[in-house]
Amino acid sequence: ISMDVGNKISQALNVLEVRMGIEIESAGLAATRRNVAQEARIQEAFFEFERMLQLGEPTGKADFAFHREIASATNNPFYVEILDALGDRTIPCDRTSPWYSVEVLSPEYLTGLQREHLLILKAISAGDAQGARDAMRAHLLAAQARYGYRLTTQQEDYIYGHEAEPTD
Repeated sequence: ISMDVGNKISQALNVLEVRMGIEIESAGLAATRRNVAQEARIQEAFFEFERMLQLGEPTGKADFAFHREIASATNNPFYVEILDALGDRTIPCDRTSPWYSVEVLSPEYLTGLQREHLLILKAISAGDAQGARDAMRAHLLAAQARYGYRLTTQQEDYIYGHEAEPTD
């Protein structure tokens, strides 16, 4: 799992698929198993993401911390170990990620992520296990859709760039 996967979108999609298998249930368990301190750490990570966003700084570490604190709140150390093993590949919206791109650091992109995080946080804080699962599922499916959009954009850019070329 710690193998270097390079910077291909296909690999990012594979990581997201694994994350879905882990983090959807992790969110549900966190909603029912968290203690007050764990809930506070999830919220602190959420607001650290917001702080970094407002400063225009990279949010990847805070984003990872948010997901890691949710995993920690399951009180099952294997959830944390798996996220730690994925490391930088877990969160693509950081300059150090192999899937970094300018569009994933745009304020609009990151604000959208934060809105998704808020839905997860609210469900966990409410003790709503199914709501937390649903919010995490929606968040990770939206991430998959964003990668799909990037692939489509690459195709369109290629086609557009080649339409202007002279033919023999």
